[in-house]
Amino acid sequence: MTLREIASEYGLNDNEQGIFSEYTMNRFAEAEEIGDPDTSFLGLWEKIILYADMYGADKAINDKICSSRPVSFNSPDGVKIKMSGSDAGRIPIIYVRDTADFEQLVTNIAYKGVRPDNISATGASFIHGKSTRFIILSAKPYSNVPASELGLDDEADWLEKSMLLRQNHECTHYFTKQTYGITNNILHDEIIADFIGIYDTFGFYRAEWFLRFMGIIEGSGCRLIFYTKDLPEKVRKAVSALAEITAENLENWSHTDSFRAMTTAERIKYLCKAGFEGMLQLTA
Repeated sequence: MTLREIASEYGLNDNEQGIFSEYTMNRFAEAEEIGDPDTSFLGLWEKIILYADMYGADKAINDKICSSRPVSFNSPDGVKIKMSGSDAGRIPIIYVRDTADFEQLVTNIAYKGVRPDNISATGASFIHGKSTRFIILSAKPYSNVPASELGLDDEADWLEKSMLLRQNHECTHYFTKQTYGITNNILHDEIIADFIGIYDTFGFYRAEWFLRFMGIIEGSGCRLIFYTKDLPEKVRKAVSALAEITAENLENWSHTDSFRAMTTAERIKYLCKAGFEGMLQLTA
């Protein structure tokens, strides 16, 4: 199936087809690799991490990162700052186990102290400014989906896996930002980040899990609405169908020898350049 065929199947008029085409356009298609990105910001973070080791991560955050809007941490012992390796190089990560602490920290840093309406549905934040880049992770169930909806028995293990999944997901966004200078809050980017995140965390990918995280399979997940909220209803339905087909194709692709022969970096680059049209043609 092609994008044009999906638009036709859902009866999109000319205006809706234009919106669908714009939304599904591959923004990586013409992007060139940046080369060696500026990582000078890591020096400051190394100092922050040393400070955290001496005085605690909560104090390091309030003294060095958000001194103008400090956080009154409920659980300071549940906050850690580490320099993590990734396919795009080292990246500072703040791990926050208390939900209220995470939401307040993201509010104060990313939203300048103004709590956003959807913060309770947020489990991670990738901060990418001109002079710094870092990730904040929570210990919430991934996409607010409990273990039981995924057929998993151990909720505690799922919470640990959720944090690792978030890390792998956000590091995928970091990779596209470092490699192409691009990261978008749209479905194409999220499909890639969830695919890499799930596979690298579990060693396999399940389309059903992704569809539950998005809320396409009814349950606790509801992320798709955040990426499509400005689209007309018929276009949203077409995008939802596109997500289903793409997810199934990615699961099939993950079982192929060609996929297994790739590194994580090569997989990300391939999916960036393939776009939706390429992912719609993936087969086992």
